[in-house]
Amino acid sequence: MTSARAPRVQVHRVRVPFRAPVRTAAGTWTARDSWLIRLRGTRGRSGWGEVVLEDDADVAVLEALLDDLVASGLPPSDALLARAGAAGRAAQAALDAARLDLGEGVRGRGRRRHPPVGVNALIGAGDPAEVAVAAERSVAAGFRTLKLKVRRRDTTASLVERVAAVRAVVGDGVALRIDVNGSWDRATATERLRVLAGFDIQYVEQPLDPADVQGAVSLRAGSHVPIAADEAIVSVDAAREMLAAEAADVLVVKPARVGGPRAVAAIAAMAAREGVPVVISSLFETGVGLAAALACATALPDVEGWPSATRDHGLATVDLLEDDLLVRPLVTSAGAVRAPGGAGTGILGMAVDEAALERYTTGRDRHA
Repeated sequence: MTSARAPRVQVHRVRVPFRAPVRTAAGTWTARDSWLIRLRGTRGRSGWGEVVLEDDADVAVLEALLDDLVASGLPPSDALLARAGAAGRAAQAALDAARLDLGEGVRGRGRRRHPPVGVNALIGAGDPAEVAVAAERSVAAGFRTLKLKVRRRDTTASLVERVAAVRAVVGDGVALRIDVNGSWDRATATERLRVLAGFDIQYVEQPLDPADVQGAVSLRAGSHVPIAADEAIVSVDAAREMLAAEAADVLVVKPARVGGPRAVAAIAAMAAREGVPVVISSLFETGVGLAAALACATALPDVEGWPSATRDHGLATVDLLEDDLLVRPLVTSAGAVRAPGGAGTGILGMAVDEAALERYTTGRDRHA
């Protein structure tokens, strides 16, 4: 039975193409498939959240959760979401974002301020000249941090050549990150971290397979380059394990992966107690999911040596998509992104473009 107090629920499955294929060590992206959850509150207000998955094997479980959500009008229980694994955390992330967007649990009635969030530019794994041009353009546009992608077929020499080309054109005042997506083995990682140490790398992101926690511990102990965990941080419990093992200098947290704003806050609080900073990143969500991630980034605690306001996050990805599905797009300027806010927006500061939503909807919509 649907509760009279429960907001009406709509779920839209969408597919938004990338403007150009995005190649990483983990594979090539050509489109973003996601599910947008709309919770209708009082006085016609709506809250939006976005569900994204990393593994197609989780789709069936997610679809069952969403069918139950719409049929009952009530969110799945915490126990059911926990048993659903990655699909449950993805659904929880969208539901928590939608509730936040509606203003549930938010004190005060004034319109929320949406400060800019510093972000890194994403530089693909092209040839050195191509990458150097992209890096130079990004710095000219105001980015102070660059994240360089790695290819599985990279050799140590080709990686060093690419990093050297970028450092040569941007100088020493720009932070460089290397994103490996878990594609190195221990011997390769040890060799490459040794040769990268001379380039003043801010951190290397997920150099080893996410399951190799002990490998990360050993690698970090012998490296002069900080190590960040990304794919290894799939949940609050996984973050707790990495922190207890002292396996990372930085945690890269994707709200859509770990369970949404509440999960991010729990991870960030744990990490701060250990002196480990958190950087927020995306899974190539539309503007709906990115607005929630921006809200998470603005709420991070300070860590000694790296205050939250000076961290750049992996959230400059919306322009990779053909459409962000928003009435007014996220605002990108001088290496920072913010939600536009304004009339018709919720707490997260964005309003969904109904025409764009219809244009990119695929499959069947669900309505309660």
